[in-house]
Amino acid sequence: MVTKRSKLAGVGIFLTWICTLTVAAGKMYPLDGKWTFVCPQIYLAVFTGFAPKGNQTAGTYTKQEDIHSLDSCLVACCNSETCNVVFMHNAECFHIECVSNQMCAPLFRPEPQFGSHVRMVLVQPVSSDTWSDIDVFQNDIDMEAAETRYAEPIERNCEVGIILDCPVNEECLPVGKHSRNGMCQCIEGFRRNESGLCEQYGKPKINNTAVVNDLEQVATSVSVHPTKVYSEGLSGVDDKTVSPSVEVSSSKPLKQLVVSVISKEVRLPENEVTLSAYTVPAEQTGEHYKYEWTLLSQPEGDSSGTMNDQNGGTLKLSHLTEGLYRFKVSVSSPTAYGETFANVSVLPPKRINQPPAAIITPPSQTVKLPNTGAVLDGSMSKDDDQIIGWHWELQQGPIGYQPHLVDTPTLQLDNLVLPGNYTFKLTVEDSDHAMNSTTANITVLKVTDYPPEANAGQDIIIYLPHNNLTLNGNLSTDDRGIASWEWTKSPTDQNKAVDMQNTRTPYLQLSNLEEGMYTFVLKVTDNSGQSSSAEVHVFVKPPTNKPPTANAGSDQVVSLPQTWVTLDGTQSNDDIKIVSWSWEQIRGPSKALFSSQNSSCTNATELTKGEYEFQLTVTDENGNKALDSVQVTVTQNKNASPKANGGGDQTVILPVSVVIVNGSQSSDDLGIVKWLWTREDSSLALGKILGDSDKHPVLMLIDVVPGRYVFRLKVEDEQGASDEDTVSIIVKADPHMLHLVELTLNVEGRRLTVAQQVALERKLSLLLHQEAVIHVRELREEDHTGRAVITFYVEEHGAAVEGPSVVQRLRTRLRQDAGLLELSVADIRTAVCQNNCSGHGVCDQTTRQCLCEAFWMQNLISRYIGDGEANCDWSILYVVIVLFVAMLLIVGGGWALSCLFQKVCVRRPRKRQKYSLLGSDGEGDAMIPRAPHGKVMLSESDSDSDVLFESRKCKMNGDLRNGHGKIRNGFIKGGHRVKT
Repeated sequence: MVTKRSKLAGVGIFLTWICTLTVAAGKMYPLDGKWTFVCPQIYLAVFTGFAPKGNQTAGTYTKQEDIHSLDSCLVACCNSETCNVVFMHNAECFHIECVSNQMCAPLFRPEPQFGSHVRMVLVQPVSSDTWSDIDVFQNDIDMEAAETRYAEPIERNCEVGIILDCPVNEECLPVGKHSRNGMCQCIEGFRRNESGLCEQYGKPKINNTAVVNDLEQVATSVSVHPTKVYSEGLSGVDDKTVSPSVEVSSSKPLKQLVVSVISKEVRLPENEVTLSAYTVPAEQTGEHYKYEWTLLSQPEGDSSGTMNDQNGGTLKLSHLTEGLYRFKVSVSSPTAYGETFANVSVLPPKRINQPPAAIITPPSQTVKLPNTGAVLDGSMSKDDDQIIGWHWELQQGPIGYQPHLVDTPTLQLDNLVLPGNYTFKLTVEDSDHAMNSTTANITVLKVTDYPPEANAGQDIIIYLPHNNLTLNGNLSTDDRGIASWEWTKSPTDQNKAVDMQNTRTPYLQLSNLEEGMYTFVLKVTDNSGQSSSAEVHVFVKPPTNKPPTANAGSDQVVSLPQTWVTLDGTQSNDDIKIVSWSWEQIRGPSKALFSSQNSSCTNATELTKGEYEFQLTVTDENGNKALDSVQVTVTQNKNASPKANGGGDQTVILPVSVVIVNGSQSSDDLGIVKWLWTREDSSLALGKILGDSDKHPVLMLIDVVPGRYVFRLKVEDEQGASDEDTVSIIVKADPHMLHLVELTLNVEGRRLTVAQQVALERKLSLLLHQEAVIHVRELREEDHTGRAVITFYVEEHGAAVEGPSVVQRLRTRLRQDAGLLELSVADIRTAVCQNNCSGHGVCDQTTRQCLCEAFWMQNLISRYIGDGEANCDWSILYVVIVLFVAMLLIVGGGWALSCLFQKVCVRRPRKRQKYSLLGSDGEGDAMIPRAPHGKVMLSESDSDSDVLFESRKCKMNGDLRNGHGKIRNGFIKGGHRVKT
C-alpha cells in the first residue's frame, strides 16, 4: 500500500503560490539567510504591498511602540512565542498572532493606501512545522516549472582550461566553437540551487547505509516516486528533487531535520575557529545523528588549513588564511535528514594606526605691502590611511587682524594689510581620529616711503608786450604718487603784481606779468604727508624793436634732369626769436612747388630750364619782418627724350559713361609740349572720343561697347624728341545685361519728377515681392516718341532675378489691374531680346521679331491669339501638308453632301421595267414593249451604241398612260439611256 505524499511537497505549492503573487502584481524581496539562525522557520522574503488574507480577522495585532524598523521588528517577533507574522505600516511595527496559516497568508492589495506603505514577513507557522501547509491550489503543480520561474540564473564568466575559474562541481563551457571565453555551468548530475551552488540531484539526501537497510527490509513493498523536498528557513537552500524516494507502506516517511550553524568571523593573527551544528528536533535517547562536514570553497592559494572532527557535531578549523571559507553540513539518521551551510570569514590583521603628519607649504614666506595675499598649502600632509579633516587657526598676529579661515586643505589669505608677523596652525585628523599639527609663518613688511621730489621747471625769459606764461611742474616725482600740488609766490615777491590760475595743479597759468624777475615756489605732497619744494624764476624783459635778419642762402645752379632744389633759410636770426618763415616764387619759367612753404628749410620741385627767384620772409615775436631772395638757375647740358606713360592696361565693366585713360605720368627733363592719342587698327571702331581729349594728357572715351580698345600715346618735348606707349582697354559686358528690364511709361520724359520715380520704384518692389530691391540703371527718353523709359533690374535675397521672369510677373499683375503703378505703362520688356525663336531663328533687337530660318514660319495662332510672343514654331512643309489635307477634306465633304442631297431628291421606280429588243425594220416579228402605264419605251438610236433602255418622266395628265399619246418614231425620249 502506497502512503500519501509527504507534507514536504506542500513547500512547492507554497513557493509557486508566492511566485504567482509576485509576478501578478506585488513585489517580493529576499531576506538575508542569517535570519534562519534566529528564526529557523522564517520564510526568507519581504512581501511589499501585501496584507494578511483574513485582514483584521487574521489574528491579534499588537503594536510595538518603540520599534520603527523592519530588522528590529523581526528580532522582537523571533524572540516572542506568540508572534507569527510581522506587519509593517510605514514605520509602525505590528506583531500578528495568527488564527491559522491560511488567514495570515499574504494577499496582494492593489489599493493606493497599501503599495509601498505596507510590508509583511512570515516568521513562525501556527501549528505545522513549515508554512507549506497553506493550501492555495487544488491541483498539483509542476514544481520543476515553479522552480524555474522563481530562481534567477546565476552566470559567471571563465576561461576554458583554467580550473580555478569555476567553483566546486562546475565546469567552464565555451561560448563559441573556437572561443576560450566561457560560462561556468554545473557538471553532469548536478544543478544550481537558490544560493547559486551546484548540488547533486537524483539521489536521496539521507544516509546511504540507512536507505540500503530499509530497502532490504521492505524490498517487496517499495514504490519509487519523485518527491520534492524543501528546507524551510535555510539560507542558500533551494528545493531539491529527491529521486528515488522510498515510500514504504509499513514504515514512516523520512522526517525533516532543521539544521542550523552560526557563521563565524575571525581576524588574523587568530586562525582557529569551531563551527557547531544544532538540530531541531534534538537527538533523542537511543537515536544517533551522523554529521558530515564538506568544504565548498576556500581562498585561492590556501593549502595550509586543516579540518578536525568532520563527522562530529562540532568542526574544528585551524591554520586559516585570509578569505572566505564555505562549508556544508549534513545531518542524517535512519528516519530523518537535514543539511545547511555556514561561512567562516577570516579578516586581515588589524592595522596599527600611525598618526598623520601635518605639512604646510611653504613653512615661511614674506609679503611686501601693498601686496596683501598669501597661500598656505596643507594638501601635502600625509597619513598611512586617509586624512579626513583639516583645521586652520591663527596663533599669532598683529593687533586688530581678524582672519576668516576656512577648513580646507589649501588656505588662501587676501587681507594681510597690517605689517607684522603672522603664525598659522594647521591640525589634521585621520580616519582613526588621530591628530597632528604644524605651523607656518608669514612676515608682512612695510615698504619704505620716500619723500617726493619737486621740479618746477627751468627758468624762463619773456619780452614785453608778451606778459602771460604757463609753468609746468609735471616733472615732479614720488615713489607712490603725488597727492597734491601747490604754487605760491616767493615771500620776497609778494608785492609784485601777477595773476595766478590753477595753483592746485601741475600747470600754473600766469598773466599780467610786469617787467622784472618773479620767483615761484612749487610744493608737492605725497599720500604719507611728505612734501618737497622747488623754485623757478621768470624774467620779464622790456620790449625790443630790432628787426630780424633774413638769409635765404646763396644762389644755386642745377642741371637737368634734376628738377628740384633745396632752399635753406636757417641762417636767419633775431635778437629774440623768429616765429615764422614764408617762401614764395618771384619769377621763373614755370611754377614751382614747395614741399613745406612755412618752414625754415624747404624743397622747390618741378623746375624746368631757366632762372628762378625765390624770396624768404621771416617774422619775430614783435612782428618785425625781414626779406631775402635767392637765385636758382636750371640749365640743360643734354636733351633727354621724354618718357611716354599711358597709364597701363585697364579693364572696365559696363555700364560706364566715360572711360578715362590717363597719360599724365609721362615725363621729360624739361617738359612735354605735345600729346597725341591714336586708335590702333586692332581696336574696336565704336566709341567716341570726347572733345579734343586725344590731344591732352587725359583721353576720355564715351559710348563704348564690349570688346578691346587699343590706343597709342605719343609725347614730344620742345626739342622734338618723342616717345610712344600703347594702352589696351578691355571693356566687359554688363553682368546684369540679361537681368535688365525696360519699362516704358505713357509719360513724357521731361515731365517725370523725382517723386514720381521714387514712388514708381517703391510700387514695383511691392508688386514683385516685399524683399525685392529695385536697382535703376538708366532713365532716358524713347527715340521718336519722347516717352520716359526706366531701365532697372531686381534683386531678391542678394541674387539678381532673370529679366524674363520679372517681365512675366509684372505683366501678370498689370493685366489684373493696370492702375497699380498709377502711371500708365506703355510696354514692359527685357533690355536685350532673350527670345530664342523656338530654336529656329534669331530675334531682331530693334523690332523684337523673330527672323526664322528657311522652311520655318511663325505660329500664327500663338502670335495673334495666344501670348503674342514672336516665334518660329511651324515648319512650312507641315503647314503645306496640313493645308492640302484640309482642302481635300473640304472638297470631299462638299461632294459627299451633294451626293447625299441628290439621292434624297431623286424618285425611285416602284417596279422593275420590262423591255424587249427592237428590230431594225419595225416588222411584226419585233418585240414591242408593253407599257401598261407608259413608263418605259425601248427604241433604237442613231449612234453606234445599242440603246438598251431609256427612261423619262411621264406626263402626269396621262396621255400615254391612257394609250392615246403620240409616240414619235416609236421612241420615248428620256434622260438616261442604257447601252450595250
